[in-house]
Amino acid sequence: MADRVEWLRLAMAGSWAALGPRYTEFRDGVAAALAALPHDTVVTSHFIAINAAIGVATGDDRLVIRSLDNCSVTVIDVLHGALHLVEGGHEADTLIR
Repeated sequence: MADRVEWLRLAMAGSWAALGPRYTEFRDGVAAALAALPHDTVVTSHFIAINAAIGVATGDDRLVIRSLDNCSVTVIDVLHGALHLVEGGHEADTLIR
């Protein structure tokens, strides 16, 4: 478990590209799933997936862009098939550092 925690700390301080294709495919899959939603939709998800969507919407390759608080609300619009950040969720300190 200690190895996983250390890996996660390093990964979260870096970029999707640095993690490689397995991880960039995950990020791109999150974005594609959101872009394919046919209606306004509420999606509940994990901190990393939300950051993946924010990164695609803003063109930022960092794994963690915002330290989102539990139950924060991030608003993303899809315009012409592309994600656009409307509002970033409330940020808070996280236990993962």
